[in-house]
Amino acid sequence: MKKNVVIAAGGTGGHISPGIALAEAIHKQKNKLFIESVFIHTLNKNKDNPDFKNTNCDILYHNTPSISHEKLFFPFLFILDLFQTIFYFIKLKINVVIAMGGYSSLPAILYAILFCKELYLCEQNCIPGKVNRIFFRFAKKIAFSFPPSIPSKNLSYKVIGNPVREKVVPSVNYNFEQKLHTKKMNILAMGGSQGARQINNMISKLLEDDDLLEYYNVRIISGANLYNETKEAVGKKEVEVLAYSDDMKAQFEWAHIVVARSGAGVLAECALYGLFLILVPYPFAADNHQEANAKYFENLGVKVLYQKDEDIQQLKQIFLHLKSNKQELLTVSKNLGTIANPKAAEETIHYFFK
Repeated sequence: MKKNVVIAAGGTGGHISPGIALAEAIHKQKNKLFIESVFIHTLNKNKDNPDFKNTNCDILYHNTPSISHEKLFFPFLFILDLFQTIFYFIKLKINVVIAMGGYSSLPAILYAILFCKELYLCEQNCIPGKVNRIFFRFAKKIAFSFPPSIPSKNLSYKVIGNPVREKVVPSVNYNFEQKLHTKKMNILAMGGSQGARQINNMISKLLEDDDLLEYYNVRIISGANLYNETKEAVGKKEVEVLAYSDDMKAQFEWAHIVVARSGAGVLAECALYGLFLILVPYPFAADNHQEANAKYFENLGVKVLYQKDEDIQQLKQIFLHLKSNKQELLTVSKNLGTIANPKAAEETIHYFFK
């Protein structure tokens, strides 16, 4: 009997992008894997998310409430959403659930458990999220992006890498070493799908040093909500500010150095391109998982700024050092190549369904 698969990828871009990557991989292998259809289960608030443009599967929107905002009415709203999810999943004959983590995946996970369907979990971070941790023991298999900081006893899991969409995977002829034969290096600063004011402001302050602009080109992906203030902070400096980019492949091919948060998605994508990373972990991330991700990558030679403020002294010293030490960029690039996996989505699917 052919399977109908739902991928619960609802919360943030860090869950959505790898979820879509898995959907793409499943779609290519549908007949071989005996899969009839694949759906993505995501929150209503993501209806305008550009990642859902041109996807090759149907999107099922739902309205799981956040407990932090709906404490009084949460039980009633959650039960309503759960029953609606169950109704739609039964109607669609869903018999496989792949959950990407986060509170919004709860209805799909509970459906799988209550109705004895196959449940697979994907965990992007070194410190697994609370929802995934609770339901590890119910999962048939678990795929990790990076080595997890949890006891592995009695868990059926494999470290594969973070699933990356095909449109982001480097071209066959991409070569980081060749990119180093340029007079000026390119810095790409980004804060994830929502942007990061801390990073935007640090880069803006750094641009006050005209000497650095002799050695570096700078591009900031500010996030749509932070675009105007970032553009104003940059002023008339020869710096490109983008609110958002739908073509991250072009951005990564341009960059030599990336200044970013340490979410699993950006780490996996930058590793594919061998880009030198300067990480500023989001200090208020759940379970401090961004710091754990950053420490794992720090062992590979990337730089990590463990700070909550916008002081630029450490960042400035790193750039001053790198301008005359390109070999260090190449060394780190090769280190990142040891963990980069452009076929993580395909391998995850085969691991689940083999």
